[in-house]
Amino acid sequence: MKVFTLEEARDLLVKIKPIVEDINLKKEELYDIYSRLEEEQDELERMYYQTKVKELENLIKRGFMRIEELGGVIKGVDPILVDFLSYHEGRYIWLCWKEDEETIMFWHELNDGFAGRKPVEYLKGSERLI
Repeated sequence: MKVFTLEEARDLLVKIKPIVEDINLKKEELYDIYSRLEEEQDELERMYYQTKVKELENLIKRGFMRIEELGGVIKGVDPILVDFLSYHEGRYIWLCWKEDEETIMFWHELNDGFAGRKPVEYLKGSERLI
């Protein structure tokens, strides 16, 4: 697994954000199809919607896989949370990004989750974030 500096992880977001936007558009379309499928009585239409559901689910899955190929670790899907492994003061940490945030502004220990996030400014006292 790649270990990122804060700057590297932030640079990678330029590639990840469009993927996340695409995933979210496909999720909206999927939710719409789910509701149509529930209401649809015609068997042929139901088969069409079921095929569309599988197609969209596969595209969403591929989007998440692409993020992981780039080095991000998916920690949540609704909202989308992506962590990046980093190293600071002799220990590994997660740099943490949530889909509605402009950039990576938080980090947390490996065993802490979203609730344990702290501002990245706490890391800047030391330039050893590699």
